[in-house]
This record gives sequence, structure tokens and C-alpha cells, in this order.
Amino acid sequence: MHHLSIALALVIALSGCATWLANPPALRDRPDAPGTFAAALARGLPAAVGVYGVSVPTELATNASAAGAVALRRSTDRGERPPWTDVDTRTRMGAGFFVSADGLIATAAHVVTDAPSIVVKLPDQRVMTAELVAADADTDIALIRIAASLRAPPPLGSSASLRMGDWVLAVGEPYGLDRSVVAGIVGGRGRHFAEDGELLFIQTDLSLNPGNSGGPLLDMRGNIVGMNLRTIVGPFGTPGLSLSVPIEIVRQIVNELASHGRITRPRLGAGFEDVSPFAALAAGRTHANGALISSVSAESLAWRIGLRAKDIVVGMNGRPIGDSADLARVLLSWRSASGTKITVFREGRYQQLVMD
Repeated sequence: MHHLSIALALVIALSGCATWLANPPALRDRPDAPGTFAAALARGLPAAVGVYGVSVPTELATNASAAGAVALRRSTDRGERPPWTDVDTRTRMGAGFFVSADGLIATAAHVVTDAPSIVVKLPDQRVMTAELVAADADTDIALIRIAASLRAPPPLGSSASLRMGDWVLAVGEPYGLDRSVVAGIVGGRGRHFAEDGELLFIQTDLSLNPGNSGGPLLDMRGNIVGMNLRTIVGPFGTPGLSLSVPIEIVRQIVNELASHGRITRPRLGAGFEDVSPFAALAAGRTHANGALISSVSAESLAWRIGLRAKDIVVGMNGRPIGDSADLARVLLSWRSASGTKITVFREGRYQQLVMD
């Protein structure tokens, strides 16, 4: 009887193991997970490309991917030839996607800026050089052009359709691995950080690595709803969160770059962030709403209009500012500095600042 009990327990354990293998925890614990992402990828993958900023060792840009540089150095130290380059070349690995069928591609500016040569790898494995149309360092978005076209317009979607908890996919070239795909869920929308000016992000738990920067974020219909840009790593290397720029902002930036070669709208020149509960209490307010000014650049528009660090912006040009994302959205649609009105809470009272 004792041996029978052991045998029965072993059968149950093996059965449980088989169930775990057939239905791994990553999907089992997410009841809404689709059985496959293949249909979404079939729609979105044709618009995704690999992007490489190439330079010789003496011209290696200082903002090259640190992790990619380490991987390259380890390979060459072992006498190996890395799969994405040769021993005499250094690359900044990244990704991108077509924003029009006639060869215009959006990517991350830090991948291609100051690179003597830009190389694009297409879905059919063709490799060709690209021309840098323009780049915007403030938003880290660049527009490049190749002498190739898509058979159909790229599937550019809308990030407004995303909900917290929705599945999304990222396509890129992490560590030079061709067209790698990872899946995750949306953790938040309209995220803003003080150092990013008017830029907003979609927050996800995607596992992004060097080589994913500039690649497309896909929804479950295969539409491109954002550009993957960076990962925030927690203390001691703990898993962090990943950030993607909404496709609406990407399209606005690349359209301005295509038309003017630069961003022509006003730039505020101030860092701002959400008002923390402690900042609200320190300012004598009972609600943590508005956008807290954290820094003001000398001679900037913010400096000229009279903004100061620790001001809490609650309105701009007649639009209420509930958080830093609201201020970023207003700045994205800002077209003329003249006559600008900003309402702030400063030293216990509301004040209106006006640009002459």
C-alpha cells in the first residue's frame, strides 16, 4: 500500500508538471491572454526594421548603448566576430518602423545621431544605407529615409485605444538578434518625467534590451501604437518598467522634422513633474494636482515668462492642468509664445504670468 501511494503521488506530480508545461504561469495567471500573437505580428512585422548607427572605433559616439558595447567588447576579446558587425566596426543597435510607404522610417535619435553611416535591415533581410532626414534630441526621435518602399501603408494605429492591462508587443533587434518579439501588458498611460519636457510615455512591463530602442509597439490588432524608447531599471538591477512614446506624438514629431528639419514650435525650457503629496502639503495645498516646476533654464521662455522652481502650474492658455501629463499635452499643441498665459500657485496664492 505504501509503494502504491508513492506511485500515485508520482503520477499526480508528473500530471501537474505536464499541465504546467502546457500552460505556463506567465499565461495561466493572465486569464485574458490570447492563445497566440501570430495574427497581430503578421500585420505589424512587415513595417518593422533593424537600424544600426555605424562608426569606426575612434568615432564611437559617447551615447552608444553601454550594454551593446560590453557585448561587442566581450566578443572581440574572445576573438569572435559579433553577428551584427565585424571586428573593425562599432555599432549602435536599434530598431525602427516605416511611417509612410515611400521609405520614411522613425527610430530613436540616439541610435543614429552623429553616426557616419546608418544601416537598415529590412524584413526580407535586404540591407541598405539610410539618410538622416532630421533628429530631435529633446524627444529622442529621428526620421531617416531609405530607397525602398512598402507594398501597403504601415499599420499606424492609435494609442488612445489602449487600456491598462491590455496586451502589447515589442519588435526589435536586442543584442543584434533578428526581429525579436516580446509580449507584455500596459501598466499606465500618459506617464511623464521631469527631464522629458513635453514627452509622454506608455508604461509597460515589456522586457526591452539594447537594440529595442526605436522599434514599434504593437497592439493586439497588429497596429503600431507607439515607439519603444527606454527601460527604467530598479535598484540593484531589479526588474523595472519600460516606456514607449505614443504613436500620435511620434507622428507629430516626424511630420515636423519632415517639413522643417527641426521642431519649430516653442520650447518651454523648464523641467516639471507631478505634484507629490509632500510637495502639495509644503505649498499649503490640500490637493496634489497641477504640475510642479522642478527647474528653469536660464534665458528660456519659462525664465522670460517668470516661472520659478517650486511653482505649481494649474492652468495654461485657458486649459486646466491636472498633472504634468496635462501640461505636456498643452505644450505639444503650443504654437506661439506671444500672449501665453500660465496660472501658478506660488507662496500661498494664485498668480497669472503673461508672456509679452
